[in-house]
Amino acid sequence: MNNRGITLRQARSLITESLALARGKALPPLSIVVLDSGAHLKAMVSEDGVGTQRYQIALGKAHAALGMGFNTRQFYQLVKSEVLPEMFAATINGATGGEFIPLPGGVLIVEQQQVMGAIGISGASSDLDEWVATNAISKYSS
Repeated sequence: MNNRGITLRQARSLITESLALARGKALPPLSIVVLDSGAHLKAMVSEDGVGTQRYQIALGKAHAALGMGFNTRQFYQLVKSEVLPEMFAATINGATGGEFIPLPGGVLIVEQQQVMGAIGISGASSDLDEWVATNAISKYSS
């Protein structure tokens, strides 16, 4: 660990694991973004053939997880169940210049109860993006 959480080496390992999981499930091409705990870009990759806006969506998912302090699925469910109004999510997205995507696929990287950073994935369904992220983190952490 460094003073801003996840290291470059760790971020690259997390991306490698994410890609292996995605290829193992034959998912569509993905964009994967890893941010450190200070929201600085540590590593990113966009597979050949990925959609042109997938990087921005993956980045927004990672930013949303860090900004809220919990995974984007939780935020998504709060809006969907009307605990939080949709306007709240739209307002945050506008205030951050579009870097707040509250869809599943943004997951905090936590080690010893300390936030090390976040990963954001886009390219498959949001549920599968999240599956890749959480499984990559669990393998990275073990």
